[in-house]
Amino acid sequence: MMKLPSFNNPLFRRQAAGCLLALLVYCAALLLPTPEGLGLAGKKALALMISAIIIWVSDALPLAMSCTLFLFLQGVLGTAPMDDALRNFAIPPVFFCFAMFCIVVAFQNSGLTRRIVLWTSMKSKGRPGRLLFLLMMMSGALSTILADVPVVAMMFPVALFLLEQNGCVPGKGSFGKAVMLGLPLACLIGGVGTPAGSGTNILTMNMLSSTAGVQISFFQWSAIGLPMALLLIPVAWWAVMKIYPPELTELAGMDELCADYECLGPLGRQEKLYIVLLAVNLTLWCTTGLHGLSLPAAAVLGSMLFALPGVSLISWEQDRHKIGWDILFLVGSANSLGVSLWQSGAATWIADTFLSGMSSLPLVAVIALVSLFTILIHLVIPVNTPIVGVILPPVAAIASAMGINPALLALPLGFSVSAAVLLPLDSVSLVTYQAGY
Repeated sequence: MMKLPSFNNPLFRRQAAGCLLALLVYCAALLLPTPEGLGLAGKKALALMISAIIIWVSDALPLAMSCTLFLFLQGVLGTAPMDDALRNFAIPPVFFCFAMFCIVVAFQNSGLTRRIVLWTSMKSKGRPGRLLFLLMMMSGALSTILADVPVVAMMFPVALFLLEQNGCVPGKGSFGKAVMLGLPLACLIGGVGTPAGSGTNILTMNMLSSTAGVQISFFQWSAIGLPMALLLIPVAWWAVMKIYPPELTELAGMDELCADYECLGPLGRQEKLYIVLLAVNLTLWCTTGLHGLSLPAAAVLGSMLFALPGVSLISWEQDRHKIGWDILFLVGSANSLGVSLWQSGAATWIADTFLSGMSSLPLVAVIALVSLFTILIHLVIPVNTPIVGVILPPVAAIASAMGINPALLALPLGFSVSAAVLLPLDSVSLVTYQAGY
């Protein structure tokens, strides 16, 4: 006989509270008078988006199932035609994210992960500050083309080994704090360097196209994102070192790491194959204007190279569970709900009601306010993708009212979504936070 969940279980209480709160919020929104300038469809779309965020933040339902639920609720509740809701779900960024997951899996299978981590640690020559700088720069560089979570998870074991070898106790001492804070910081900053660094980036590009008709290429994003990441990672390292100066002058355990690196020998066949195929992918992404393929199409076609016979850096039977299917559903569902906000007029109403005063401010002030608001709302909604779906449509409306290119506000928004590191709420930060340092 199946055992019913206990009300004493904190997880069950949180999930039940999330479901109840989401339902109450939606019903309350329908019962309240419709504000001037916001139609019934817009009110429903806004209430549905808020309810979805509550469900996602509380983990009240399995993520992929809740994303599917809110996708179809748009048609059932009349916030958007069902065909439009489905069309706005099956968007290019979903397939781009799938391609990025495939490239990450191939990277893990190639054997390059251990080689890169050991080489980075070895080059520190036992100096704590130098080690942290190299780990952060390497993490940031990898995060520009790979997902943030796998990168920080790759660096974490070696960092933990060095901390344990040097007697760093969780909760005590500065060096452990510096390392465990610096790694996710570098990954999050590096993740904004190119569209490939995060699914949030490509979703920002897609929503900007669907709401404002503005196209941004891989190269155009990278021309802004890469210099910014290269500048901010050393700044972040300097800040971490100032706040948590290492209490160690020399690191123990380096001999073991050097010996492990020597045992790896020269680059293997799979490692060389991965480097060549990754270079092919980067070329495809940066030359979309020449070959005519869209960025998602180029990414999907390029990712298939890793599974070709004779390459076999991806085995579907062994690796399919490593694909972040939940994230793919979340990207599609957040985009569908966000476009519904725009098409129903809810986004314009939000901009007119709450953000109308911003249109009279100087552009620099507007960019600063949009960035600050995005970072603060991330503390309430610790899920990047829905934030883009909620904020970008009103921001695009503000840009239209100001008569400026919406990309001037959308890009800072996309960058700022990943910059919310005030609290360890993001999955990237939680990888190292759980170590207790």
